[in-house]
Order: sequence, then C-alpha cells, then structure tokens
Amino acid sequence: MSDSPPHAPPHSAPSTVQTSLAGMPSRYRQDHTNPVNHFLHVGVGWPMAAIAVILLPFRPLWALGLFASAYAIMFFGHFVFERNIPTIFKEPTTPFVVAFSVIRKLLHATRILPVRGQPVRVRHGSHREH
Repeated sequence: MSDSPPHAPPHSAPSTVQTSLAGMPSRYRQDHTNPVNHFLHVGVGWPMAAIAVILLPFRPLWALGLFASAYAIMFFGHFVFERNIPTIFKEPTTPFVVAFSVIRKLLHATRILPVRGQPVRVRHGSHREH
C-alpha cells in the first residue's frame, strides 16, 4: 500500500483548465488595447485567416500564403503599435478560445444557440393577418 493521499473526486475542485479558459478572453483584450492593432486583427488579419481556411481545399499554397500573411500583419500590429509580445506566444490556444467565444456570441445574438436560463422562442408561421 502506498503512503500517498487518496485522490479527490474530479468534481470537488474547479478545473485549472476551465479557470484558464474562462480568463483567456479578458487577457486577450488586455493585450489588444491599441485601436490600430485591433483593426489589424479584426478588420484585416482574422478575415484573411478565415478566407485562407475556406480556400485551403481548393488552393492550398495560396491558403498557406494568405494565412501566413494574416499572422504577419497581426504580429506587426503587436510589435509596432502595442509594443508587446503576441498573445499566441504566451498562450498558444488563445486564437481557438477567442474564435469560440466570438462564434458563441454571434450564435446567441442570432438566437441560433439559446442563452442559458432562457427558453427558446419558436415562431409559428411567418405570415401576418390583415
């Protein structure tokens, strides 16, 4: 028999992964305060990366070049305007967590995904009586 203490049940303490993931969007916002850098991310880099993902099956080399260019533009924003290290170097999973957070908010806004604690509203027909 070993002298090690018994293991606690998995649900007894908050997961460090869950705690880390919950705080990631706020850490991301702290690293992206300059409006020019924000535009380079939201207005240029992310759309280029999204197009690269869509383009990947059809033109893989173009997609790779577009994806690399998108990250080069976003890194430029960090080094020149924010004067900090890109978040992806500190937290490599950040792009995925932020993308999930944005998609979830968009789905909540369009009511495709219900908000916790609120019932889903179902529309009965799309015609109006006159």
